[in-house]
Amino acid sequence: MKMTQGKVTFSVMGLGGRASAYLSALQAYAPHAYQLVAVADPDPAKQARARSEYGLGEGQIFDTDLDMMAQPRLSDVAIIATQDKLHLRDIRGLLEKGYDLILEKPVATTLDELREVAGLSRVFPGQMVAVCHVLRHSPFFERLRQIIASGQFGPVVSIQHNENIGYYHFAHSYVRGPWNNEQTSGPLTLTKSCHDMDILLYLLGGASCQSIASVGGLSVFRREHYDPDTMAPMCVDCPQKDACAYSAPRLYGSGKIRSVVFDLSSVDKVRESLGNSPYGRCVYACDNNVADHQATAIRFDNGVTATFNLSAFTAKVNRSLKVMCQFGEIRAIEKPYLIETTDFRTDETNVIELDVRERGHGGGDSAFVRDFMESYLHGAPFSSTLEQSLESHAMALLAEGSRRENGAAKDVSQWMQRLVTHGR
Repeated sequence: MKMTQGKVTFSVMGLGGRASAYLSALQAYAPHAYQLVAVADPDPAKQARARSEYGLGEGQIFDTDLDMMAQPRLSDVAIIATQDKLHLRDIRGLLEKGYDLILEKPVATTLDELREVAGLSRVFPGQMVAVCHVLRHSPFFERLRQIIASGQFGPVVSIQHNENIGYYHFAHSYVRGPWNNEQTSGPLTLTKSCHDMDILLYLLGGASCQSIASVGGLSVFRREHYDPDTMAPMCVDCPQKDACAYSAPRLYGSGKIRSVVFDLSSVDKVRESLGNSPYGRCVYACDNNVADHQATAIRFDNGVTATFNLSAFTAKVNRSLKVMCQFGEIRAIEKPYLIETTDFRTDETNVIELDVRERGHGGGDSAFVRDFMESYLHGAPFSSTLEQSLESHAMALLAEGSRRENGAAKDVSQWMQRLVTHGR
């Protein structure tokens, strides 16, 4: 728990979508309680934005994370929103400088890195590290947990949890985009779904994972499915571009993807925008290697079992759950945010529709920032610390290890015990 007086100063490493979401939430929630004083980002456009939008000047903008960490401590808090593979060095360097951290997930991309992060959490126990497991701060999952914790349907017996990535989102981020290769980012079950492992732990309120087993793979987005006689390396040249479900002009012209915007106003503009962009590549001719579907079986120490299904091949981008209890069933789905409960004793079914108007993980981004500031300024409890996030990351990484070993079960509790007691 961290408490401070006065305005909280922030630095940002990586002024992309995630850091921008947190800065926007800070501006909405506590405009007079924070100040952005430094940004590190190699993109000239983002540096220009730091100058125009946030008023930063000479000596406050850095080309790299290393350049910023070479300076004396510049702020109370640093937001780490760099690419995943840089997180460990940024955690290490910033904690050594004395920063408190808002840390975008994943906190580490391998089990060895996770061991080092766990060690750092013990070396710097007085510094706050808030991990951006924003879903547990969202109104939807908070309400779902309240229903489970009330006990009105008895104890949880099992959970089915689905991460519906969406065919267009997967093609954008995990085939063509920055999370497509575990050598430069991490495995899918980590980069996409350490969120979901964390949510299962959150919903079960203190339960720990005992074991995990997982199967799946990269079945569709493979080079063997590329036919040079009927396809082209770039979608703009492909004879199937008007019919292919994953055609770049089609997807980026549909409005479904908002994180990257291309000028597609004319044939020439389409070719100019997508003809040389990594986002214009054929999905069957990219450098991706992360799984496009994965199914995981989980056992918790309280006897609850769960299945977690992760798939690229869904029409919608959302999460859907079924929580099966002794005396009732709870169904929940995002977008629209609906929770349906059925009591076995009365056969009564109730539907709760949450009025979630905020974007950003269904209000999770803004709620995370609110909870962080309440903790930082006033000492309120905070629920997604670095220590709390280690188990969800271990679950995700061990699930990937199981997938690579044809579903061999992994003992999560034993691994966590060694991590906590011995750091190895």
